[in-house]
Amino acid sequence: MKIQTKAIYNLLRLNAQETSGADVEPWALENLRDISLDALFQRLSVWGISLDKNSFISFAAECDTPEDLAELLQEESVSPKQHDQVYLLIFELWRRFLPEKQSLSIFCDELDHRIFLYDQGVFESDEPIQDILANLQEILDENQDEGEDPLEIFQAISEYCAHDLEGFIYDYITELLDGGDVSYAQELAEGFFPFLPKSLWTQFLRARILSFSDPSKANAEVARILDKHPDNETPFLFETLRFLSVSGEHRLFIAVIQKIIAQLQTEEEFEELLEIAADYYRRLDQDDVEMAIERLMKKRSLKTFTFDPRDPDLKVFAQSLK
Repeated sequence: MKIQTKAIYNLLRLNAQETSGADVEPWALENLRDISLDALFQRLSVWGISLDKNSFISFAAECDTPEDLAELLQEESVSPKQHDQVYLLIFELWRRFLPEKQSLSIFCDELDHRIFLYDQGVFESDEPIQDILANLQEILDENQDEGEDPLEIFQAISEYCAHDLEGFIYDYITELLDGGDVSYAQELAEGFFPFLPKSLWTQFLRARILSFSDPSKANAEVARILDKHPDNETPFLFETLRFLSVSGEHRLFIAVIQKIIAQLQTEEEFEELLEIAADYYRRLDQDDVEMAIERLMKKRSLKTFTFDPRDPDLKVFAQSLK
């Protein structure tokens, strides 16, 4: 997937916060939202572009996007490095001075900004993220009404985002379900899923939503997904198992455990499997099975294990299940 210029620099900054020692020049990682107007104009002047608010707005009147304005104000011969530095400055000025002229890059930059703040736990409520998701839904619907392909619309918008937009929507709906806000989760799913590629994850999320109104049908849907896609990857199987441990049929729970056992590769995965299983049998008040699993958990916690698929504890675990 091609990623647009502003999204590239947003992504560089996000990655730099997670990985130290990134080999990137400081200007490429700077958050220009924190820089004063005087400093932004001063930096433009270094590149031979002398503007103030009035002249900036006057030039912008001839353009539809900050990208167009960046091209207008620069000579064709400038280096890519200079072009991007000037573009980022112009973008930030456009964002502040011309909120009524919303380009896709401006909108997606704000979307990235709010997703970042949401992930950092900055918001006191979900209102800022819900508002921007409503705006995103409106953009998607408007383009679809004009005859555009839903999947292509979403793909095009995603190119302007540093975050994995599809992944965020999935994760946010999952969080809503975990918090019991089924109505809004269903609203988002119905609004966004037509624009997302069909995947195991979206099918599973539909089953989760269905479980609140019809648990039997939801379990049947999970069974169908597992039968239709027998070679599921371990992360998907763990997500399915967590759901089944609370809302699933026993036979499905055991079937997914068996699939996971066949794919286990790390000690962390084995210990996670033990924890989910212990919680499940605790809910069933099957103390004997829970205690057998907890003995294994305690044993594994007392020293460092290197996972081996032939580990006898795997057999002990499998035999303890009812």
